[in-house]
Amino acid sequence: MGSQQNSITLFKNRLKLSDYSSLPLESKEVIDYTVSESLRPNSIIRLYGGLITKKPKKENLWFLSWSDIIELKIAIAGENIFEVFKIVFGLNEKEFSRLEMFNAFSAYKWVAEKIVEIMNIEIQELSSEMSDEEKEAGAEELQEFGYSLILDSMTKGNLLVNDDWLKLPYVKVFRKMCMDKKRYDINKTMQENASRKSKRNS
Repeated sequence: MGSQQNSITLFKNRLKLSDYSSLPLESKEVIDYTVSESLRPNSIIRLYGGLITKKPKKENLWFLSWSDIIELKIAIAGENIFEVFKIVFGLNEKEFSRLEMFNAFSAYKWVAEKIVEIMNIEIQELSSEMSDEEKEAGAEELQEFGYSLILDSMTKGNLLVNDDWLKLPYVKVFRKMCMDKKRYDINKTMQENASRKSKRNS
């Protein structure tokens, strides 16, 4: 009952996000549990002390630029809430300091869930098993370059157009990656079929 009462009090007080760090541990635990188990994701953020609301720059995060998606993944991995809101909602530091706490957490939850959806689709559509030959050749070592490897492939090594590609909506870049992956898979299958045919005929 005490925890429930504490939760109701916290909601009634309409605390700012900046108040979270100074709250006692018990209150933080109530907030963390509420955010995890009960708080609905929300794509609209409100600024404390007024009726000002902000919507995402892009309602569908797939239409953010490729560079925004890269930076957003890094910000979420590092739990950098300000950076997340700056990228998605265009918030500045002054506006960030006026965010209502529970509303901010619900907006962060919305962004995080959307990014997880994007990453799951990336894994589903772009991941592939390396052959033994590729592993022996050291292909796994290329993985440390992350998106830079994909960018180099897209631009055919032309550094002068890197920024142009990074500014493109990620949905267009992802479609190109899917197309290249499909082309690679087809060529790989054709080569394997040709190799098997050659062994049968020899």
